Amino acid sequence: MENFQQLLRQSVVQHQRLHKRLSAIEKRLPILDLESTVQAADDMDALFTAIQMTDQQILAVLDAEIAAEHSDLIEERLRLGKILQQQYQMILPKLKTRLAGYKAELFKIKHGLQTMGGYTHGATKSGGGIIDTSN
Repeated sequence: MENFQQLLRQSVVQHQRLHKRLSAIEKRLPILDLESTVQAADDMDALFTAIQMTDQQILAVLDAEIAAEHSDLIEERLRLGKILQQQYQMILPKLKTRLAGYKAELFKIKHGLQTMGGYTHGATKSGGGIIDTSN
């Protein structure tokens, strides 16, 4: 079944792409800024969604005979899946911590701006007299 083999290859490629993306994120994690962190999380989410859709298609046509014919691709996909799970478990807490830090910083900035907005300049314009310091 050619379609099944294409789906398996697609799944393996998606897993490899996600593995590379997670590795790149992990290397850059200490220097990611807010925008890059959010983009990385969005990219991972999109790849996971694509993998889930491909997996649903695979499961819809999978049976024991087909699985036996394509065991090498299935084993490769399972191997990549285990690697990704380990990577994801290592990176996710770090990303969550980073995002929580950004949220805390944004809260402080917002709170600081609100606090500063409550202050007004104490000087009022008065008659414009000259100060005499000659006494």
